Amino acid sequence: MEALTIKKLRKTYEGKLEALKGIDLNVEEGDFFALLGPNGAGKTTTIGIISSLVNKTSGQVKILGIDIDQEHSLAKK
Repeated sequence: MEALTIKKLRKTYEGKLEALKGIDLNVEEGDFFALLGPNGAGKTTTIGIISSLVNKTSGQVKILGIDIDQEHSLAKK
């Protein structure tokens, strides 16, 4: 089972700064994962969206198969 699924995730901030440009990511349950990259690569924005602290522009995020937009409270458990 996939612990985390991200499909076509995009985030554009005001001023047209595109922080995320359609990323896709799958992390299987039990896997270790590190999100690495240079400054400004979108690491903090990605974590913010996964944790519901940042609103995404478009795309889909699922935690253990639960869509964070449709079942927000269930996904946070």
